[in-house]
Amino acid sequence: MAQVVTAYAVFIHGDVMKYAVIENDKVINVVVSDPDFAQMQQWIATSDKVEVGWDYIDGQFIDNRPIIEPQAVIAPTKEQLLAQLQALQAQIEALE
Repeated sequence: MAQVVTAYAVFIHGDVMKYAVIENDKVINVVVSDPDFAQMQQWIATSDKVEVGWDYIDGQFIDNRPIIEPQAVIAPTKEQLLAQLQALQAQIEALE
């Protein structure tokens, strides 16, 4: 399910805030800047949750990035490890 965050300013320190750099409705960078410079660059004030790759549609940040499921790592069996060890030993012996 996509996470939606409405654009709003987060003051980091003093007048410095966090902004999203938007290109083709996508967040391509997240920067910290003072409001005047950010306005000149047309950056959008954002929250700490927004990250590169999010969409920016109708004034809202939407996390539409694909969810990557972790792949299970299958440990080799004892027999497989012994076979690898024998193959390596044969290669070492061939070098001598």
